[in-house]
Amino acid sequence: MIVLSNEVVIPKTKLTFFLKNITTLIKLKRSNRKSIEKFIKTNKYLDAPIIPSFEGTGGPMEEGMIYIMFNSENNSSPSSIDSVFRIFWVNAPILRFSFFDSFFISEKFKSGQWSRDYPHSIFQNLSKDRFHQEVSIDECHILMDGTWNKGYEFKFSDNLNNISGQLIFDPIEKGVLTYFNGRKAIVRSMAQKFYDMFAIRINGEIEVQGKKIQVKDGRAIIEHGLGIFSGFYIYDWRWLNLQFPDGVFHLFYNSFTLEDIGEGILESGEGAGVMNGQWFHFQPKTFKIDEIAYEEDEKLPTKVPVEWRVTAGKDSNGNSMLDLRMKKTAHLSWIGANSEIEEYVTNYIVQAEGTWEGKHIKGKGTMENMMHHKIE
Repeated sequence: MIVLSNEVVIPKTKLTFFLKNITTLIKLKRSNRKSIEKFIKTNKYLDAPIIPSFEGTGGPMEEGMIYIMFNSENNSSPSSIDSVFRIFWVNAPILRFSFFDSFFISEKFKSGQWSRDYPHSIFQNLSKDRFHQEVSIDECHILMDGTWNKGYEFKFSDNLNNISGQLIFDPIEKGVLTYFNGRKAIVRSMAQKFYDMFAIRINGEIEVQGKKIQVKDGRAIIEHGLGIFSGFYIYDWRWLNLQFPDGVFHLFYNSFTLEDIGEGILESGEGAGVMNGQWFHFQPKTFKIDEIAYEEDEKLPTKVPVEWRVTAGKDSNGNSMLDLRMKKTAHLSWIGANSEIEEYVTNYIVQAEGTWEGKHIKGKGTMENMMHHKIE
């Protein structure tokens, strides 16, 4: 402990964290609508993806998420996804805490969600140059190792959701979005650089609630962020991934509340797609995820969206390149407790149908919707 006076005591770990990151913390404090908007506007449109140079662990905090999407009846088409498993974590060794979150949502099996906080780091054998994540706790065991260029091996066992598996992740060429071109984004409560590897094929075996499933051409996502972050100023977000026989689209929309400094709501986001082998980059204002229908939710004190219209890109005539209607086929909701304000979290399996460059497409995918406000 470090004693500053008879009344103020700062744990040594927090003081170490503060001293190591004082410059970044000052930037966080000074960030405002003008500085954030300037940062967003200077992001460059990319004709080709940037492969992240920071797959390994580093920085004061690490955030990660692994999704797997598959069909429970061995159907190999990505448009037949009926089950989604996800794990999420935050690891901050200097601050001596970890957070772990898991859910399984399915049209066919029992869905479930759990989360745990730990007063220490739960990760082992961390690597600076590989995506190596190793956890062994009572509720869950995972081992993830690999790189974008060579692929990944994922072994896991979630004892509470009763699902386990051994899978090979094979990244689809070009299917990665390195947000803000690999630059560190600094907003009121985040100073982070991050990426989504949104197009990955998976093969192997999964066992769900006693049923063994041979997965062929399932799909996966890896999200990874390094830096200082929290969800305190996030007003809402939509993290959407859609899989089609000929490609995949990933769109991330979020808005920040700056009302405590009198600057209202600030919108942000970014997206990308790979269709027929071609990569597309979507900047803010070039895509929309509009909610068009809602239902009551028994676990949340708010209605939740259940139908959307999704548009992205513009062709030479000014029409949307991507134009979809999207409906939920299954969902799982809960109240988050990771900030002073309640987070209303809903995860979906969705089906999407519409057009890409005027041609009919049909697919399925997953979306996470989180908000700090209520819909009446």
